[in-house]
Amino acid sequence: MIEAIVLDIGGVILRTADRSGRQALENKYGLSAGGADELVFNSKPAADSTIGKVPPEQVWLNVAEELNLLPDELADFKQAFWQGDEVDQKLIQFLKAKKGLYKTALLTNAWLDAREALAEQFNIIEGQTVDHILISSELGVAKPDQAIYHIMAETLNCQFGCILFVDDFIENIDAADELGIQTIHFTPQMDLIAHIQNSLARN
Repeated sequence: MIEAIVLDIGGVILRTADRSGRQALENKYGLSAGGADELVFNSKPAADSTIGKVPPEQVWLNVAEELNLLPDELADFKQAFWQGDEVDQKLIQFLKAKKGLYKTALLTNAWLDAREALAEQFNIIEGQTVDHILISSELGVAKPDQAIYHIMAETLNCQFGCILFVDDFIENIDAADELGIQTIHFTPQMDLIAHIQNSLARN
């Protein structure tokens, strides 16, 4: 029986609905398609910040060094990079409605400034939007390392089989599946609320 609903944030609740800003950066700096994401998210500083080893400023310093950007140019880069990100408000309201009926949580691989950014920019707040927000940089471990799922289960006080977990990366889903967590692999255009409701109805 499902007792808890846990969603990833980036790529599930928070998605890049408009890629024009990132495409403009790729054109401006001669990056390949998807190169802006690659530069920001797949660097060593980004990996280190995801598990809390370095502050997010190191990620952007790396971008500035790679592209030889002045401070004002880096500020413009960051603004353009994030401008197309939007929160799925229907999904947020659905989670809020389930709070109290189920334990609810967000489990995200994110940098050390994520909690403040979620609250200030998107009004996603632990204890209000959901019961728990679990962030890899604060925990020192990131998906798909199964240690993070053990922390999740302990935080929720739930057995693995009683947790429904949604993520857009298949490696994170596979790692959760191995532990017996019930999962939904989110893909673009999926009616996620309907999938979650179907899973709840079967339990």
